[in-house]
Amino acid sequence: MKQSKHKNFATELRIIEQLESFKQHKVTLEACPGEAYLTKSKKEYQLSFEGIFPYSEDKKIKILINGEPFTIKSTDFQKPTRSRLAEIPAQHTFDIDGVNKGNLNNSSFFRMFFFDDSKRTNIFHYKLEKPKHDGIIPWAFDCVRLAVMKKSYDITQNRNGENSYFIIENLDAVTLEEFEEDSYAIQKGIGFLIGYMPGGENYIFSGENFIYQRLARNSLKSIFHPVTSNPYSKLFKEKEKEIADNYYGKLKVIPAPVISELINQLRQNMDFSVAIIFLMEVASLKSIVSMPGVFSVILESFANIIIIKQNKQEKLINDKDLVAKIIYEMNTLIDKHAPKINPEAEIKIRRRINEINKPVNLNRLTNAEKLRAPFDQLKIKLTAEEEKALDYRNYLLHGNILMNNELERTSEEIDNHMLHVSAKLYTLISKLILKSCGYEGYVINYSKFYQKNSINSKEDYFEYI
Repeated sequence: MKQSKHKNFATELRIIEQLESFKQHKVTLEACPGEAYLTKSKKEYQLSFEGIFPYSEDKKIKILINGEPFTIKSTDFQKPTRSRLAEIPAQHTFDIDGVNKGNLNNSSFFRMFFFDDSKRTNIFHYKLEKPKHDGIIPWAFDCVRLAVMKKSYDITQNRNGENSYFIIENLDAVTLEEFEEDSYAIQKGIGFLIGYMPGGENYIFSGENFIYQRLARNSLKSIFHPVTSNPYSKLFKEKEKEIADNYYGKLKVIPAPVISELINQLRQNMDFSVAIIFLMEVASLKSIVSMPGVFSVILESFANIIIIKQNKQEKLINDKDLVAKIIYEMNTLIDKHAPKINPEAEIKIRRRINEINKPVNLNRLTNAEKLRAPFDQLKIKLTAEEEKALDYRNYLLHGNILMNNELERTSEEIDNHMLHVSAKLYTLISKLILKSCGYEGYVINYSKFYQKNSINSKEDYFEYI
């Protein structure tokens, strides 16, 4: 019988929590007299120093912490333009951009630690497939296993006392550069799928050596995530229990191969990657004014990325007799109403009727057709509500930000309408992304959950693709 093995992050967490506790912790600058102190406050390390500071052209300074060598980096370490000022003893405070211990460039296995401020426990549960406990690869309950560029990775949510962390680790050997690029794709892909993307700062470990770095982008918390296998997490009211019962057992988590495919697309396609970040940033703002317009742009971006180029023309109806019958019946209907139609308009209408089955050139689609093309190619059937949501793109592109269609609405009704459209567009984006990655199953139809009394939608709470 195989002995079970669990992931152990004790060494790295001990080092992180020791460094995070520094408050005016005394350190020594290499070959430099003077008092120096290191402090970690919120998401920043700061170095305080009194004396003549040893500025550096490469913006790096070597220090000793508890007798051990470290390197710290800061843009503030560059020598001032007025060099004489640098030779005067003074009190200095520097914001630190990075802290290094040892050299990771020759390592092959790494662990990247993010602070988890999602305030959500078991965040992967009901959303993503988890690996089986095989007794060979160290395992954790809150863990997802995936393949990036044919290399295996785990991402784990780990609770350590009062603190929670997201940890990305490679299970197959990679270079440090590959690890960082793969991990960034994992951040974005998992962020979209669970509605939370870690960020702000991280530590990358290999053994006890590590790199600490401040990141340009903070963590992002979205109000959306595309899939749940638990209908009761969304339909929790007493009157909704029967509806949730009908979905129970039908909803599934996103399989590992689909997760891996999404992350590989993010790793290899910069346009796809930027669009996902854009989506996460806007969804994290929770602005019902900005979401409809930006979601329309993002949807169009994904449509252009995913659409399959085709060099052919397509007839809508292949049965010639059926086409002739439709044209005859439509002309008969025009005959009936001809006395009420302007003669010139009648001629134009009859011309259009005669060309009703004109082949569609798939390389000369209108913008509206291009937006719908990837849905057709991926065999995602659009509902009447979804077709209407796609048409709102025209309102937004022509400056109609509130998407008014000559109906009088109160401020509350406008807000409800914009939230409804935002939710519908997000669901469409989710369908497009997931289906293009091989997903088959239900997605959350957020517009149904956000509908108010003024919006009477007959759609389902979860929609199958």
